[in-house]
Amino acid sequence: MGRTATPTGRPVIPVKVMESTDELVFYEDDRAPRSPVHMVLSEFDVGRLAAGYICLQCKEDLDVAFPDECPVCHYRMAERQAEDFAKQFKGTTHLGPSTTIADERMIMDELREREAREAGALWTPKIAVPRSI
Repeated sequence: MGRTATPTGRPVIPVKVMESTDELVFYEDDRAPRSPVHMVLSEFDVGRLAAGYICLQCKEDLDVAFPDECPVCHYRMAERQAEDFAKQFKGTTHLGPSTTIADERMIMDELREREAREAGALWTPKIAVPRSI
């Protein structure tokens, strides 16, 4: 008998789910073709997926790495997961702004200054110094 696993109950929650715009999945039965869904997982969950602690097919979190099969969906993890993961993993995706918080603060400061200048509210002190001193 091989390795068996038990679900941990820990949810694997995607950070983002995106429908593909350039792919279609065709089914052998009468279902209509659909666009596949791509899930963006946290770096922690991707590491557990690559290490065999999360089932690639149903995303169930397990207590044993690479069991013979997933106890939930019966995917043959020990036999297929490493190879299937290597084929399916698309790399990392950055979510969020491309600027840093410091960049955002600088942009906001510049916007406030420009708005104040345009409204005439920006006062710049001036000192008059006589030439005869």
